[in-house]
Amino acid sequence: MKYTYFWQGPFSNWYRSNFELDGIRFNTNEQYMMYKKAMLFNDTVTANAVLKSNNPKECKALGRKVSGFDNVWWQDNCIEIVFRGAHAKFSQNKKLYNMLMNTGDTMLVEASPFDKIWGIGLDEEQAKNTSPDDWPGTNWLGIVLTDLREHFLTEEEIARKQNV
Repeated sequence: MKYTYFWQGPFSNWYRSNFELDGIRFNTNEQYMMYKKAMLFNDTVTANAVLKSNNPKECKALGRKVSGFDNVWWQDNCIEIVFRGAHAKFSQNKKLYNMLMNTGDTMLVEASPFDKIWGIGLDEEQAKNTSPDDWPGTNWLGIVLTDLREHFLTEEEIARKQNV
């Protein structure tokens, strides 16, 4: 399998890319994710604070303070939340959409040495020298983006067949 490694940049949840979802404008997928995290637990105070922020690091910090947080419930919902945000981010920005589609059939990998949940817990060089089975992280963001690219390909194929 071939990999497209990223950390920061356009595939990151912290990358500034305005999009609208459910009638609300977001400046990053991190902002969307932390807003939805707060709303999942009915914490409107934190959700509103997240919406006022232009800083993904601040959004992440606010997300850690969500009142009533339950990790099991979050784990059950976070992948779908991030997928929805990424779908809006990439479908509403043609340049980013093209960048995602240009990754071909590779597995996207968030090579963040600091994140073992959304990333792999290794930087790109470490990842290249380590078997994927031994990566300490889950690579959830990479999986979401790889799935999103496949989703877009399926949509394009259906549209082509309908126009034939």
